[in-house]
Amino acid sequence: MSLICFASGKGAPGVTLTALGFAAARANAGRRVVLLEADKSGGTLAVRYQLPRQPGLITLAAAGRHGLSRDEIWNHAQELPGGLAAIVAPEREDRTSATLRSDGQRLGRWLDDISDIEVIADCGRIDSDALTSGVPSQADTVYLLARPTAEEIQPAAALAAAALDRGISVSWVLVGDRPHDPSEIASVTGVPVASVLPDDRRAAQALLEGRADGRGKRNRLQRAITALATEGADAPTTVEIADSVANEHSDADPAPLASLAGESVR
Repeated sequence: MSLICFASGKGAPGVTLTALGFAAARANAGRRVVLLEADKSGGTLAVRYQLPRQPGLITLAAAGRHGLSRDEIWNHAQELPGGLAAIVAPEREDRTSATLRSDGQRLGRWLDDISDIEVIADCGRIDSDALTSGVPSQADTVYLLARPTAEEIQPAAALAAAALDRGISVSWVLVGDRPHDPSEIASVTGVPVASVLPDDRRAAQALLEGRADGRGKRNRLQRAITALATEGADAPTTVEIADSVANEHSDADPAPLASLAGESVR
């Protein structure tokens, strides 16, 4: 694989953190990796890590209009703390959205053709248009993040169907394992669950800030993301449930997933 996209259909389940951790784990495993910010709502890496806005997505898109050579990707990447190469997007939604709308599909096609470099794209919240004319439309694999509630699974299931129609491999990455069991979600939607991440917001914030969270530098969330990157990325067919330590869903009766049965994507 050379273009792997992380996205969600609704809510804010931690797409950026998961894409960042996944890319770092792949790089630590010896692969040539670039993290791409392709979230139409705007980038966050430049602000978070106090980086210049260029080079980045804007310069890559401009260069791509005149044709890009294979190794030119490195000219548009910056180094994050820890050494991971990243192509940062402007934090302004209007600039990022316009760039992805006009150049996303072309960039995605070019990025997917670079066979010896893995591009891990943080696509944020996407819609059907992104799967037909944006960066995700050219992906080898799309990981859809969602909390296991009917409210988040249902819109993402429609996106999964659109991805499968385009021949794109798609899998769930669930945040938490309640109120609906991962095996239930896989059965009802027809989409495999690649990983279940602990719904641990304190650990997530600690990882984004590059610090320990008081429970060890390699907390459960980090281990789960690393396992997805190093064990499940090439064949996401099994459910691996991480030991959740802070799942915030109540034990009240969940909204039924059975209503999705008629809309199963397979």
